Amino acid sequence: MQISRESQEFLKNLRVYLLSSGKNEQEINDIVEELEDHLHEAEKNGKDVDEIIGQSPKEYMNQLADEMPLDLTSVLKYIPIIILGGFSFILMEDAIRGNLEYSLLEIIGYPSGLLINLFLIGAAFKYLASTKLSATKQWLILSIVGMVPTALFVGIYYLDRFIETPAFQLGTFGVASAVVVSISVFIGIAVWSKSWVTIIIPLLLFLPKVLIDMTSIEGDTKLIVNSILPFLLVGLYLLIVSKKEQQI
Repeated sequence: MQISRESQEFLKNLRVYLLSSGKNEQEINDIVEELEDHLHEAEKNGKDVDEIIGQSPKEYMNQLADEMPLDLTSVLKYIPIIILGGFSFILMEDAIRGNLEYSLLEIIGYPSGLLINLFLIGAAFKYLASTKLSATKQWLILSIVGMVPTALFVGIYYLDRFIETPAFQLGTFGVASAVVVSISVFIGIAVWSKSWVTIIIPLLLFLPKVLIDMTSIEGDTKLIVNSILPFLLVGLYLLIVSKKEQQI
């Protein structure tokens, strides 16, 4: 079914907005498919999106979200997946550095930080889906949201230096177990989500560090390469994915 690019963009934003609002995915799919049929028929008669929905896209999305019940089950099922995924990144990073010691404050603080970031990501996607912004402003908002977990984790790190709490340290076996558990979680989430992202991103982030540590590079050069190269690779990968999606 062929519809205009404007209508395609509207349906994509509607889907993102409703998903970010915690609505049932199957109900969202049904609504989007039905609306796509209406848009197709209306466009044959020369009408555009605003004429069809009778109000601004933002108002329509708000109204539709208010009419749909919150799918609490779907919302809650993502929380343990996100916490497991977040912890797996932390465990893998620390295992590569050979430092697996966590205080009680860190054990409580890291999941709390991930949940706060989850809420902010949902709010950001809702705003971006319902508001027309330039690509630069969209990237700026996403960049700010993306820096939040780093700021939270840095805050937890320094707070941990002032507040003494019990610490738990893992030995050699713990390091090996952490690597196995992290890899298993990455693969499990990839299978569950039917996406290679949770396998490709960790590979791009961690494999360069392992390979660089095996080279003769030393000192500041090694530190700079380890700090910059993984993020450049991830940025390049996301850019390629974005370009491919725009061509569809």
